[in-house]
Amino acid sequence: MIYPPPLQQGDCIGVMATSCWLDEGDLLKAKAFMEGKGYNVYIHPQATARHNQSAGSAQEKVDAFHDLISNPDIKMIMGARGGNRATTMLDKIDFDLVRHHQKILIGYSDVTVLLNAVYKEAGIVTYHGPLFRELPTHPNFDAMLDTVSGKTKKIIMTGCRVLQPGETGGVMLGGNLSLFQALQGTPYAPDMHRAILFLEDIGDHISRYDRMLTHLRNAGMLKNIAALLVGQFTDMKDSEDNPFGFTLEDIIREHTAGLNIPIIMDAPFGHGDALPTFPVGAPIKLTASEETVTLSFS
Repeated sequence: MIYPPPLQQGDCIGVMATSCWLDEGDLLKAKAFMEGKGYNVYIHPQATARHNQSAGSAQEKVDAFHDLISNPDIKMIMGARGGNRATTMLDKIDFDLVRHHQKILIGYSDVTVLLNAVYKEAGIVTYHGPLFRELPTHPNFDAMLDTVSGKTKKIIMTGCRVLQPGETGGVMLGGNLSLFQALQGTPYAPDMHRAILFLEDIGDHISRYDRMLTHLRNAGMLKNIAALLVGQFTDMKDSEDNPFGFTLEDIIREHTAGLNIPIIMDAPFGHGDALPTFPVGAPIKLTASEETVTLSFS
């Protein structure tokens, strides 16, 4: 496990689109915002590429990623936005290059696959946090900077629903449920032994979330975790004609039955307003009691 060098004011942030394309205006707005905060920003030309919904081909994305990894001036790489098709990058990435040039990598949603794969293949801690286009209005912007700069080593989340309280230690892994589940069975899935697994998602049917969690359980990915931290499942859908009938809590309780670990729901992270920055692959101490969860990392 390797922490990349912390971000300092005046450092250069490299931006690429790992998933869907976005308008240049959104990029320039975020660029101006970050430059106003005292950072330099380099937007890779790939960030404005278009190939159907995707921001260019898989190879164009990987080439851009390698460019930013290899550039000695770049200290942090940010995903421009989420969307789809970051998974198509994985089998083309030179993880030896990534290991040799240790950079902060941050994003969430579709970027989940890159965060966990880089940790698994290169041993580098990555960061589940805001995307570049969101920075000008993100409520957790300052907390994100404090985390990637090494100024803070603790995250306190209130308003949680603690199904099983407790204190434990482990390695923080996870992100978007549908993307994390898609990693399982591939070479890029990290070892789940003593994982503090955090999951969130958006816009899918509750029956599909049940299927994804069933896959994780049947694949043996839940039996040795140290804790389960469930965030926001925003805009969750159900069938009007034939409702699924199970709640998210029903599903979580069923798939974690028999696990003597802290289990937390409704933690304030995900595609909603709140998104604290979690260090993926970092050793974490978790304490869950009443409505508060504290994460401490080295």
